[in-house]
Amino acid sequence: KRLLIQGIFIKGDIMTEPIKTVGNISASTYQSMDGSNFTVTGIEEKYKLGKGYASAFVGAATNFKDDGMFVVDLKGGYNYDKNGIFNQNLRIRNKMGKNTESTQIRYSPLTVDVPVGKNTNIYVNPHYSGQYDYKKDKWANSIGAFAGVTQKINDNTTISLEGQRYNLQDIKDNSGKNWSINAIVSYKF
Repeated sequence: KRLLIQGIFIKGDIMTEPIKTVGNISASTYQSMDGSNFTVTGIEEKYKLGKGYASAFVGAATNFKDDGMFVVDLKGGYNYDKNGIFNQNLRIRNKMGKNTESTQIRYSPLTVDVPVGKNTNIYVNPHYSGQYDYKKDKWANSIGAFAGVTQKINDNTTISLEGQRYNLQDIKDNSGKNWSINAIVSYKF
């Protein structure tokens, strides 16, 4: 027997946590050292329950050359500890444009996000990503990592700056295509 009272499920004498929702608007730019760019802006709704979350993001993106695209992300994550310093996360990103049609799966088995001040966190995210390009009928695998710092500006706004290395499976290739500097601005509502 279950009873719903103000979003809290009660089953017998056991009470589970309510699902919390958080929305945000974000703009992200990924500037590769080979001159290419990917910039995306959109809106996300996140559902938190206990130490886990699931979210959906819808946005528009451009590479500032020949393609504008529609982006849909589905994300999920789980904190290994109660403070969320150690966690895992998964993102499935779909891009649809005139020259781009792809689905990317990115999984990080261990992300570390450490508070270093009242409003500042540093983080590192090693990950695997696989991407299927529908136009080329091709699957590509990559191991990568990004690390950065997030600064909380006020109760609703954060800015993150990070460096990213792609294709670590080819560790000797340090060309510009495998490095990027990223910036993310997010407004929570």
